[in-house]
Amino acid sequence: MASSPLSSMSYQYLAAQQAAYARDPGSVEPGWRVLLQVLEELEAGSPPGDGAARALEEWRARGHLRAWLDPLSPRPAPAADPLEACYTGSLAVETAHIDDAARRAWLVAAVERGAGLPPPAEPRALLQALAEAQEFEAFLALKFPTKKRFGAEGAEALLPLLRRLLEQAAAAGVTRAVIGTMHRGRLSIMANLLGRPLARMLAEIKGAHPFPADAPRAGDVPYHLGDDVELAFGGRSLRVTLLANPSHLEAVDPLVLGRARAAQDALGNSDSVLPILLHTDAAVIGQGVVAECIQLGGPAGYSVGGAVHVVVNNQIGFTTEAEEGRTSRHCTGAWKAVDAAILHANGDDPEAVARAADIALAWRQAQRADAVIDLVCYRRNGHNEIDEPGFTQPGLYARIAAHPPVLESFAATLQQRGIVTADAVPALLDAARAKLQAGYAEAASFRSNASGYAPRPPARAEDSGVEAPLLQRIADHLAAVPEGATLHPRMPRILKQRALDPAGIPWPAAEALAFGSLLLQGVPVRLSGQDVVRGAFSHRHFRLTDRETGTRHVGLDGLDAAQARFAAHNSPLSEYAVLGFEYGYSLERPEALVIWEAQFGDFANGAQIVIDQFVAAAEEKWCGASRLVLLLPHGLEGQGPEHSSARLERFLQLAAGDNMRIANPSTPANYFHMLREQGLGRHDRPLVVMSPKKLLRLPAALSPLDAFLPGAAFQPVIADVPADAAKILLCSGKMAYELEEERAATGAPVGIVRLEQLYPFPAEALAAILRRHPQASLAWVQEEPENMGAWRWLDRHIEALAAANGVARPRPAYYGRPASASPAGSFHGAHDAEQRAIVEAAFARITPRQEAAE
Repeated sequence: MASSPLSSMSYQYLAAQQAAYARDPGSVEPGWRVLLQVLEELEAGSPPGDGAARALEEWRARGHLRAWLDPLSPRPAPAADPLEACYTGSLAVETAHIDDAARRAWLVAAVERGAGLPPPAEPRALLQALAEAQEFEAFLALKFPTKKRFGAEGAEALLPLLRRLLEQAAAAGVTRAVIGTMHRGRLSIMANLLGRPLARMLAEIKGAHPFPADAPRAGDVPYHLGDDVELAFGGRSLRVTLLANPSHLEAVDPLVLGRARAAQDALGNSDSVLPILLHTDAAVIGQGVVAECIQLGGPAGYSVGGAVHVVVNNQIGFTTEAEEGRTSRHCTGAWKAVDAAILHANGDDPEAVARAADIALAWRQAQRADAVIDLVCYRRNGHNEIDEPGFTQPGLYARIAAHPPVLESFAATLQQRGIVTADAVPALLDAARAKLQAGYAEAASFRSNASGYAPRPPARAEDSGVEAPLLQRIADHLAAVPEGATLHPRMPRILKQRALDPAGIPWPAAEALAFGSLLLQGVPVRLSGQDVVRGAFSHRHFRLTDRETGTRHVGLDGLDAAQARFAAHNSPLSEYAVLGFEYGYSLERPEALVIWEAQFGDFANGAQIVIDQFVAAAEEKWCGASRLVLLLPHGLEGQGPEHSSARLERFLQLAAGDNMRIANPSTPANYFHMLREQGLGRHDRPLVVMSPKKLLRLPAALSPLDAFLPGAAFQPVIADVPADAAKILLCSGKMAYELEEERAATGAPVGIVRLEQLYPFPAEALAAILRRHPQASLAWVQEEPENMGAWRWLDRHIEALAAANGVARPRPAYYGRPASASPAGSFHGAHDAEQRAIVEAAFARITPRQEAAE
């Protein structure tokens, strides 16, 4: 494709085709006849000769509809005219959806003239990659006939495609590639592309634990594991990170984008970090997170300067055929929503496949936009090697059984062209087999002493408390109106609330002080989510907009010339992709405080796959440590079922093995220390926060300045228990304020204990309180329904701890709403009545004159 078939085609030739069609439609080639028939009606009123130009544009726009893409279909006769050959061969391109004329022209020039592309791939290198791919799968099938491996038989061209892509990326100056892929072909990619030691891989397939040097953990199957390696292409070094991922197809996509963006931010250069995403045809069209990720390509807070996508088009999904699984003509239809380069390549033509890789990489580097390669192939086995596909697709699999492997057909082509001899393929297969056999022999004695954890920066030694002068400096800066700015009339009053008030510091100011102090200590802060810059509850206002000029001022970005970077980004209306993006970002930059905030806590269930598979379980499965923070606004306030509960109970159910911290803080100071501890690296695990709504402005929810200073720290338990307490009410979050208000009104001898941290369960701190009050009765008070919130997770923990510490009646009572299928009601009046009933029940039969024994 370095030379264009159009270069020999004159305008007169195109006009002659139109003239011949006008005289006798049957006299022109069928391809021209179809196009000119369509154009005949469109040409009414057009200038003479304009039809030839229209025909050319039609081929560019619609030629992919007639291209030879399916390797199982008969190979058509060579096209007679150069234009048809260019657009209907084994490599096709879509251009009609591209709105930007300059981008469209770039793509046409690349396809027709090879503009901006390297010389075509060396055929012998492609043949070698095919031989390695074929022999790898054959060897595993022989040695492990009953193991699932999700092999790439039928898609062997994937290996030369990826090798060519990385080779050209390195040549273009890319120094880092981040890859996410599905099961199919993953083992071959790891062994043949990334160079994973065969002894290690084969030992893992046999059953060796992938992380024997680390603390015991569940681990995962070999075709889910990740890797991080340094490769060399033509003397250029390229670090390649393959992310671990679960069986949930496409779930890894946003992680790849987030991790690539983090690497780009660290380097200050997006061109040198390339995200590569591999898909299958059924998943890419069926999983909505793909469309979400595509739309992250433009917004400044999430752009990665374009990703290269490769769809391994099996033309079937498990047992579901294409017409059952999608509506669009091609499985790449989602990319028509953006100006992406869409390429289709027949998997039985490795040269076309390699050229598709060239075009995709060059497009990404030149246009900073997505490119997608539809690698049309087939699946020689079933969904896995144990599955029998002939049950559901007997005709298809009869054709597949009769179809020669691509290695065989490509070798025959190269022999006809005099490039290789007949003994080339046997020699390549023998070499690949010998290498595999050596690895297999070594696998029996293979032992790994390497940790599965990536290197992480150590925890910083700074106190979570901050000196008063520094807090004052931050507060003064954030409370000031930017010089020369004309703000909304109400904004100066809001800014004054950021000042250090002797009466106490409110929640929004505590958060800003935590961010500002971390930035001045060199800790980058990234805050992302829907409406986070202003705050869904209009409490942040991190970006001030001049009403007259539109200039935007970000106070936390201008604290000091030497500060770390502050980034706050309003996200698209997506939970799944955006949380995945931020999780991926946190993996790459553990030195940063990375926060995702849900608009309301219950909206996090839109990202449940990310929470279940990555946030909660990645360390147990893959040694994937993350310091990500999830802020989930939580609290029943009469706003209805969908804006009340962050589903605390679900996170507690996922909690085990110190995999995360789960907190429901009730004071601004505790929130301040929590954020600072996370930013300083005290905890190599995610932090899930039931963040407040009502407490953002509740007059009682203030913390004194002393609670922010050195020596102060996060308190997992906050207790206010009088010596004569007859009952101890345990609670979490904003419920404490209602209980304290009732106690003040009644004078009841009741202790109130707030569990600020729910997991890990603060047993030591709580035990110290219980030991001092062995005769007090215990109760748990919550606003959530009985089957939600923390009660059913905490009750036995509290009972066991109380019994072990001498409490006479260790079993706690429950005060809260009855079990419900809905998290909350819809009527404010009913909510208030229910809330009042909970408080009254908790204080029933407790009076100032009551003895300690109830």
